[in-house]
Amino acid sequence: MNKFLLSLLLVFPAAAAFKSPTKLVPLQFGQQSATVVFETSGEQIEEAEPHCDCTKVKVSGSRLTAVVDTRTFDRDVEKTISAETSDGNEVTLRMQFRVPQAMQLSARSLVWKRNAAPVPQVLRITLPKGSPITHITNASLSGDAFDYAPRVVKRGSEYTVTITPRSTSKAVLNRLVLTTDSADPRYHRQIIYLQVKK
Repeated sequence: MNKFLLSLLLVFPAAAAFKSPTKLVPLQFGQQSATVVFETSGEQIEEAEPHCDCTKVKVSGSRLTAVVDTRTFDRDVEKTISAETSDGNEVTLRMQFRVPQAMQLSARSLVWKRNAAPVPQVLRITLPKGSPITHITNASLSGDAFDYAPRVVKRGSEYTVTITPRSTSKAVLNRLVLTTDSADPRYHRQIIYLQVKK
């Protein structure tokens, strides 16, 4: 064997031959759970430990099946599992969940600089086709540092909220809370942060 190749193998031992140690898992609106399967090229899986209580694993020979509770996933997230195979290698298996957005926001936070002009900013909200939200029922503000004016552009589809700081003379943080008609707790509320900062 080539001496250089041999030295590389000694320094960097081969990883366990999982066919695909990373899985991309697209979810549907309201999906409660997902099953993800990992397989090696033949090595037996000796141990597997998930890093989240939402994940339960079952091992059968060279096959690992993970059942993931996705009820709390409200945005893209990665979950991992540590696995050890019969050849002594340890591998981190990754599940990358893609969560559809029931509400599309033009921004997750709105920021004004301290002592700048208190110029209004417009938050734009869109409900995509198939969203479990059919209407935004309320917009409320925690705090009194901003004025806000919600507007229905197209019911069930497009909304705006115009937000204006009453003053930018000092740093402040408020929250705009959007309440929807969805019974699913993942989609019932959305929070947008409003901030005047240095």
